[in-house]
Amino acid sequence: MGYVTAVLKNGLPVYWDPMPESRAASIGVWVRSGSRYEEISQGGMTHFLEHMCFKGTKTRNAQEIANEMDFLGGEMNAFTSQEITSFYAMVLSENAPRAVSLLGDLLCESVFDEEELEREKGVVLEELMEAKDDPEDLVSEQLFSSYFANHSFGRPILGTEESIQKFSQRSVMEYFQENYHSGSMFITIAGNVDWKLILKTLEKSFGKSPKKKLDRIAQDPPFENFGIWESDEDFEQVHMSIGVRGIPQRDHRQSALRLLTTHLGGGMSSRLFQEVREKRGLAYSVYASPMSFSDGGIVRVVASTRPSKRKELQSVLLSEIERVESVPLTEDELARSKNQLKSSLLFGLESVSGRMSKMGRNLLTWGEEIPVSKIEQWIDEVTPEDIQSLARDLEWGKNYGISVMGPISKTKKGH
Repeated sequence: MGYVTAVLKNGLPVYWDPMPESRAASIGVWVRSGSRYEEISQGGMTHFLEHMCFKGTKTRNAQEIANEMDFLGGEMNAFTSQEITSFYAMVLSENAPRAVSLLGDLLCESVFDEEELEREKGVVLEELMEAKDDPEDLVSEQLFSSYFANHSFGRPILGTEESIQKFSQRSVMEYFQENYHSGSMFITIAGNVDWKLILKTLEKSFGKSPKKKLDRIAQDPPFENFGIWESDEDFEQVHMSIGVRGIPQRDHRQSALRLLTTHLGGGMSSRLFQEVREKRGLAYSVYASPMSFSDGGIVRVVASTRPSKRKELQSVLLSEIERVESVPLTEDELARSKNQLKSSLLFGLESVSGRMSKMGRNLLTWGEEIPVSKIEQWIDEVTPEDIQSLARDLEWGKNYGISVMGPISKTKKGH
């Protein structure tokens, strides 16, 4: 069954994936607003605005918003990335209209009270400090800032203490008005809902969003920098994040890349897990993770080890990354990766939240529904030669950035 679609009077598109057998519903509001669209002085504004939308509207204060969220049960939250912000809720089907009303209130009627704004600065600064206490977050942040250099992808989504402290009610409101309107948003719903009632509720709650077109200055595509970036920190372990070229979201080789990263570092049978953990005991956790943007991408390989094993770990990781160019996957290895990838896809679609999320990401990337059967076909069509050719095209063996954090001085002294 395909999506059911509608357009509100202000031009805001709505998509529904019916699941009549379900007792739940998931609603997602997708905003084409992310950290890459910020000016340097606005660093962290998109993420901060996400927080502030829960801190008071014309009809509810922050406590009343929290009370309504808990009354509905289920889950309501939001996230910010480089290119999008998403607000979402998962509730029982009978509570879907109230969840829609609450989301509409947050995204159309927020007031950004000055007292709440100053208090939330403190909350976000604590979130920033918490990230700085997480070595894996820190080493990845260092990788992005060096690998993408002066591009906006290299700046932290959370912003900096300096930029956050400068936010004002006026600057937050102006950013909200510029980025939150019918031309920048769309809504996806999955589950068992009364469609006529939901549309009526959407029109009442989201019909207040200004009718505008998305008018945004074209962004420069990301460019890569390669090298080794080290930071001497008082950690027990040396934390390492290696970045190699990825590909844009609409690149026809996406399935090949997902299969490649799954085979390289996506499970217990992966090359990295077997070589780094099982054979050498160099790390407890090691994985490869692809990240694609509208016009670029990066693949990260992440692991940590004792200071005395830093050089060995780095050598093994680079060797395995380079080996995918010269040693093709066997048919069994490829079949295993395909089963992993398809299982992840299909298991995710058993839930209303998984179906809602797939809808949103399909629409953001392709502008239309991509049937599961089509995605499975793309996966099935990939050959070992396709994967090897991709690794060679991206030149993983010679073009990489390495971010290292930990007791670096000890590794250089050979301790």
